[in-house]
Amino acid sequence: MYHILCIILGKVIVLIGKICKRGSSLPGLIVLKLDKHILESFQLPKLVIAVTGSSGKGSISTLIAKILTNQNYTVAHNKVGSNLTPGIVTLLLEHSSLLGKIKTDAIVYEIDERYAKYVFDAITPNYVVISNISRDQPPRQGHFDLVFEEIQKAITPSMHLILNADDPYLQKFALNHHGPITYYSIEKNQYSYTKNKFMNLNLNYCPKCNQKLEYNYYNFENIGDYHCSSCQFQKPKADTIITKIDYTHYKIVIDGTYTIELPHLILYDVYNTLAAFTITSLIGLQKEKICDTLSHIHKNKKLFHVFTYHDRIVTVLNNKNENSSTFNQSLLYVSRYKEEKTIVIGWKEISRRYQFDDLSWLYDIDFELLNKLNVHKFVCVGIHRYDIATRLKYAGIDEKTITVFDTIEESTNYIQQKTKGNIYAILNFDYVEPFQQAMKESDAS
Repeated sequence: MYHILCIILGKVIVLIGKICKRGSSLPGLIVLKLDKHILESFQLPKLVIAVTGSSGKGSISTLIAKILTNQNYTVAHNKVGSNLTPGIVTLLLEHSSLLGKIKTDAIVYEIDERYAKYVFDAITPNYVVISNISRDQPPRQGHFDLVFEEIQKAITPSMHLILNADDPYLQKFALNHHGPITYYSIEKNQYSYTKNKFMNLNLNYCPKCNQKLEYNYYNFENIGDYHCSSCQFQKPKADTIITKIDYTHYKIVIDGTYTIELPHLILYDVYNTLAAFTITSLIGLQKEKICDTLSHIHKNKKLFHVFTYHDRIVTVLNNKNENSSTFNQSLLYVSRYKEEKTIVIGWKEISRRYQFDDLSWLYDIDFELLNKLNVHKFVCVGIHRYDIATRLKYAGIDEKTITVFDTIEESTNYIQQKTKGNIYAILNFDYVEPFQQAMKESDAS
């Protein structure tokens, strides 16, 4: 009876939040203080999908939820990104009856990689998508091996894992998992390469015998076609494969048959799309309809946006601070284009979770890639503008091309008046909208 009273109270708090137009994890936080076992009180639907990993879990879970919705499923999804335990409780409160029965056909939730062990026991997923594990938020996460161990604690043989076959680190889960696993992969394509471009590989040693892995090709960092010459470890055979990437027409082809149009072809977005296609086709949804949904999802302008300023193309790429892999993917994307360009890098703050101004991750980013590009100016903006400029200088970039600015307004004035070429802005989310607004306002004037 006490559990039911807590659920009723939580639903009242959720309703108050909606009336006040404030969505948060507060209802879940309050209910957890009253009943720490409240997660065990909910009656789940037959389909529960969890998505975790260092990056991409929000994008993948959103794609899965949209595909399910478009094929007539009702879905409970923490789309606002509250992915800690209180956020999961709030999600369940929003979609449950007064007795705790979830009223949707499916639950799709992204879960912070360190919190899966607290949630999976009660909200047990049928399927778990693990996007990746990489160097991310060093003050909070420590080493990525610790993150692996935290996720590993939560996984049971009853869970069907969905893994990227191209990522050797994720195969550590397969070594100990006694349940089903489905793999996805990207075949060698025009932007694959045979000589390693990145020195900060998250794992380039065999997880079985610790010998250095050999690669037939790389798609990115340590992602590609790998094998160990000392043991039997190698890239597993994938169940779902991107057989063609058409960068000119923004299309991918899966298994030689299914075509998906994308608004842009940054590699992490291609992998996220493939993960969503893999899990939704696995549970039996119509593949043609999956492709149709994925092809018609509008651009997320907070992640990637392209517009023009006085005949100059402006590309804004949102990067997660403290994660060198997201920055490296942006650098790899920019390096595709050979024209003269201006590159903008900056953020307002490193993290909203803690006050540590840790910048060690800046030295995991391979800014050395930018040395070979035709860059007119590098514009460093924000609280750590001098740290960014110093890192660029250490990468061998001519300091005469590096400028620093305190604010977005100052930087955009300089960009508009003193720089040449197309503009690539590699920014944390806190500067994405201010930068776009400042550029567009000036253009309108």
